[in-house]
Amino acid sequence: MNTSAHKGLLLAYGLSVFLGCTSSAGKAGSTSSSQVQGGNTSTGGSPTTASSRSPTPGGASGGSAAGGSGGGAASASATNGGATGGSATGGSAIGGTTFVTVATGGGGAGGSGSGGIATGGSSAVGGAGATSVSGGSRAGGTVTGGISTGAISTGGISTGGIPTGGTSTGGISTVTGGSSTGGGAGVGSMAGSSGGTAIGGRGGSTAGTSGGSTASGGQTTGGMATGGQATGGSPTGGATASISKDSEVLLTNAGLTVVSYGGYLNGESFQQDGIVSYQGYQYAAFWNASRHVVMARRALPSGAWSTFEFTDYSLSADDAHNTISLGICPGDGTLHLSFDHHSNNLHYRKSVAGLATNPSTATWAAASFSAVTSSLVGSTTVALVTYPRFVTEPDGNKLLFEARIGTSGSGDEYLWEYDAATHVWISLGMYVYGTVDSINAYPHGLTYTSGGSRLHMSWCWRETPDASTNHDLLYIYSDDHGRTWKNSSGTTVAATGSSYVTKNSAGIKVWTINQNRGLINQEHMAVDATGRVHVLLSHMPDAQADDATFDSARTKSQFFDYWRNSSGTWSRTAMGLPVVANFRGKLAISSSNNVYAVLPDLRIAAASAASGFASWTVLANADSGRFFSDPLIDTARLVSEDKLTVFYPQKSSPNITVLDYTVK
Repeated sequence: MNTSAHKGLLLAYGLSVFLGCTSSAGKAGSTSSSQVQGGNTSTGGSPTTASSRSPTPGGASGGSAAGGSGGGAASASATNGGATGGSATGGSAIGGTTFVTVATGGGGAGGSGSGGIATGGSSAVGGAGATSVSGGSRAGGTVTGGISTGAISTGGISTGGIPTGGTSTGGISTVTGGSSTGGGAGVGSMAGSSGGTAIGGRGGSTAGTSGGSTASGGQTTGGMATGGQATGGSPTGGATASISKDSEVLLTNAGLTVVSYGGYLNGESFQQDGIVSYQGYQYAAFWNASRHVVMARRALPSGAWSTFEFTDYSLSADDAHNTISLGICPGDGTLHLSFDHHSNNLHYRKSVAGLATNPSTATWAAASFSAVTSSLVGSTTVALVTYPRFVTEPDGNKLLFEARIGTSGSGDEYLWEYDAATHVWISLGMYVYGTVDSINAYPHGLTYTSGGSRLHMSWCWRETPDASTNHDLLYIYSDDHGRTWKNSSGTTVAATGSSYVTKNSAGIKVWTINQNRGLINQEHMAVDATGRVHVLLSHMPDAQADDATFDSARTKSQFFDYWRNSSGTWSRTAMGLPVVANFRGKLAISSSNNVYAVLPDLRIAAASAASGFASWTVLANADSGRFFSDPLIDTARLVSEDKLTVFYPQKSSPNITVLDYTVK
């Protein structure tokens, strides 16, 4: 919980300290992201216009993006995909609405594009619209009352195929994919008005969307109707992002409802993990009203939750830092948990062997776990622990444990490793040395490439216990399970236990985010199967003036996707979605490598790999207003199937709900 003041309700003082304390639905504004080294950055228009860096500022190679003007905001960007000389010009916004154009590259799979132009149309008062260009050019249509009435493809040509445009009739817009030969791109698709459908061409660079009505004053962006669900073909480079809700079940009606640092103790972004699955069973943990740890499990996909309570230990403080984290070591089937820390001695338990590998026959009860211990290696007490996290190594035979040792503004990061063969822990040692500079790192995550063996870590620095001193995006990776660490360029910068990452380590900063920007610590990071790293961050847009009062800065903050491609180049995409107080979100990645942001208030937005993550669209928000604190997700389940499980406490209630979705 160092989430920087954490959650949004109470005590201004408590919130700002928490954010790292020691001891809407609908698509908003513009979203554009690009990053090709050496081009021009986008200018003007909206504060949510994306900039690019590789790792220094730059736009699309040779491209330019000029923001539009209007009562609200306008933006445009030229993005990857080979749009040589391409440009995107923002439209106009009247009455505080926004028009966005995004040129997402000249060609699809095997194709090429040159000189693609995207020209924004106009938006009427109260309306908003958007056009997405993929594989060529398209002139933006007119938007009346928020309904797209005439998007026309103007003949952008990609090698091997010519996209064929469609016109809208009676508020329905349909675009059918063009043909592709020799690896050329078909047409991207777009759905605007109420019930509008789009069909993705086979071999095209994007697929269509369907559903999602746009009310007067609403908006469609990037070819997706807000709230709609994507359908259509399977274009080269990945399917269109879509999500559907499968089920919702009550995990408990007796969760602890103490509010600390603005949020509940059940549901903090730094829990790694609060819910996790293995071999057909899903496990979760929470504090109940009796202040005891409750363990829960169910058989997937829809078995009933079975719970038991540890009555031999009670929560020591009403402190949202003091969460519960779970880990599984498949090699011996042990389930591990660590709980109740804010610069405290370690609190740790381990199950008997085989509990997770033989769930149908193992006894699911407190008796299957050890007593609480404060040591991992021998009898040595691990002191000053905060933010414990478990990470299962890819071969399943070992489990990493990571924690901050120290306090907010002055702490270090340490690693331990559990071996299924010996059933014991060893200490790997310190790898991030913050106390030498009187600072501390706040990890956004420690995670392996999906299905791979590279371990990634990203973080922000905190100068003092004041969350307004959070700054920068830092990144390192390890190819030997945390023994040695390299910066984004591949240069070794640390060896755990002997040489350390410090504030002055070369090449670890991949994006400058200054202090007083409302940057919240410990949001989230996820890595797809190709090794692309995505970091979800929230802070004020660049156009906002510095604000040293953290809670005030958060009222002006928005979400951003910072991502690193396989060649090591970093980009930033503004989602155009506002934060909710000091709550934080999670990132989920599907088998198609589409990225989903599970945001506070249960808004789920997505960006597709096929589009180069150029824009984000809200796909699900029907449950907005029901939940409180940070959503948690089961990242382990996503590795094996396109099922997104969300653990979320209900607002002003002891109920904790588990929701399941199918993603593409």
